Parts: sequence; structure tokens; C-alpha cells
Amino acid sequence: MVKILFMILFTTILFGDIFDENCLKCHQNKKELRLFMNKYTLKYSSERRVKKALFRFLKYPSSNKSIMPYSFIIKSGFKDDSNLSDTQLKEAIDIYYNRYNLRHFIR
Repeated sequence: MVKILFMILFTTILFGDIFDENCLKCHQNKKELRLFMNKYTLKYSSERRVKKALFRFLKYPSSNKSIMPYSFIIKSGFKDDSNLSDTQLKEAIDIYYNRYNLRHFIR
């Protein structure tokens, strides 16, 4: 167990976390990331519901799952379906939520 934890810690330090490696390649604008979180929080309220909605959208993006205005979708388009495993995607969403949730900025 200690070896596994050490390897995870070492990999994270060496290569960054799953959010940095997979999401920040395209979403480098922190204002945009805050905007997404604000919209999800306003619509879904609770942490559990926000994360569930993000997972549903990121797993199989489509216009009927998007909370962004139609004009944003036309301008930016959709990402491809996530190629992360469910566990990896949930981990990336956890990191995103912890970095950008509204409580983080109210302090």
C-alpha cells in the first residue's frame, strides 16, 4: 500500500495532476474556468450535483447537456468525448471543483 501511495505521489509531482495534464491544455484561461464553475453552481447548487452534471457532459458532450449559451457553443464548439476512465475523469472534476468552486473565492 505504501508503495502504491508513493508511486501516485511521485507521478503527481513529476508529471502534474490529471486536471493539469488533460484539461489545462485547452482551458488555460482561468476566467473561463471560473465562468464554467459559476454557471454550473448557479444551475446545480450542490457539490454533488455540480460534479454529476460535469461528469455527464464531459463523458459525452452534447448541446442538450451543455449549460453554455448557444452562441458560445457555435464559437467554441464541443470537445471530443473524454478518453479518461471514469475514475480519472472524476478525479479531474474533483480537482477542478476544489480549485474553482465559489467558496474558494468568497474567503
